[in-house]
Amino acid sequence: MLKKIISCLIALTCFCVFPIQANAEEESLDYSNVESEKIIESTGLIEWGDVEISVGTKIIHIKMRTDGAYAMDEIGFTDIQVQRYTTSGWYTEKSISSVTTTNASSYYLSDYTTSVLGGYSYRVVLNHYARDGSLYEKAGDTSNSVWIS
Repeated sequence: MLKKIISCLIALTCFCVFPIQANAEEESLDYSNVESEKIIESTGLIEWGDVEISVGTKIIHIKMRTDGAYAMDEIGFTDIQVQRYTTSGWYTEKSISSVTTTNASSYYLSDYTTSVLGGYSYRVVLNHYARDGSLYEKAGDTSNSVWIS
């Protein structure tokens, strides 16, 4: 009887001292090939820009903002790409033409929506754009990524 009690105490001690490892695996997406470009050659026209996406029902909501240093002849976004993540990396699913306005110091779109397929992670890659006369500037930006079920 004493041997059974000692064996139980040793077993309980082992459970408390040595953690039990489960065979659960965390899903991991490889974002190592994500390229987020920021202003490389600044002409001083663009002061700040941002792009962010959020989830809808088989749609993504895109918020985009470009702030210029002063009122520009043209300001906004160019080369807009909606990308989805597959096992081989980011794939451009949709390209959206330029979205710009004229004679403004900033441009903000609070809810630009586009439909997407479920079962993937999505992000948006774009260029913030500003032009004043013959001088122009583009600054690349990449949004956060979201899962669409």
